[in-house]
Amino acid sequence: MTRPFPRLVKKFFLTLLVALSTGLGQVSLTEAAQRPFRIVLDPGHGGADEGTVHIEPTGRITEKDVTLILAQQTAKKLRSHGFEVFLTREGDIDLALSARTAMANRLKADVFISLHMNASAIPGAKDAFGIETYFLNSTSDESSKRLAHFENSVLGGSPKSPDSPEELDVALILKDLRLDANLSESKRLACHLQHQLVQYTSNDPAEVVATSPRNRGIKQALFYVLLGADMPAVLVEAGFLSRNSDRNLVLALSGQQKIASAITAALERFRTLKGTQQAKQVVSTCKVR
Repeated sequence: MTRPFPRLVKKFFLTLLVALSTGLGQVSLTEAAQRPFRIVLDPGHGGADEGTVHIEPTGRITEKDVTLILAQQTAKKLRSHGFEVFLTREGDIDLALSARTAMANRLKADVFISLHMNASAIPGAKDAFGIETYFLNSTSDESSKRLAHFENSVLGGSPKSPDSPEELDVALILKDLRLDANLSESKRLACHLQHQLVQYTSNDPAEVVATSPRNRGIKQALFYVLLGADMPAVLVEAGFLSRNSDRNLVLALSGQQKIASAITAALERFRTLKGTQQAKQVVSTCKVR
């Protein structure tokens, strides 16, 4: 009776095979050079899943509506700069988390960005404001785990399970390799986005919308919506709906345009530095909380 190969050995041989093949199903360099930089924006939540909700005398403000507006404004700005942009949803529809990255994989996107609004577990918490950007990884930070649990609680479906333990093992190894390959670039993408979002939305007395969002930093969490991505992927929490300053920012057209401009500037930087020594420096010097 033959003994099964340990998973570590399987991963080693699969890594060799992948290195000799076209590379984990990602777009080839030749194909990438022949088309614009491709971005998939994911407006978080949708349909019956409203996300976080803020109640006012004039009505309800839902995360699903805010993220769609932000994605639409950002897509418009990105397209004006020559990027090719797709939205995972164009309207208020139910969409499984697995379907979002599946779309990005099918389109062979260069990056995947999921847009969200934050929520505080403690009503009236004084530090519950500001912007934070996540990339996928394990973490011991309890607040990150709580946020990931909240976002993951609306899976609405999952990919087809492999038919056998052997297929499952191979699938998990291949996913590990994809995550390993994209980890550094996902971190770099998160760093560019966080920096530009904080810069663009800082307080400016000349602006109609005066805000001072706290830089909540770059973090890591096990978000299911990022787990399926075969490309650099991040999740942006653009502020707290429960906080007046954050809410005013995302509801005002000027604030939406600031966020769109920040994301565009970050992606310009991400695209320009790809494969350079400066890109490696960004990764090595960028602080992750």
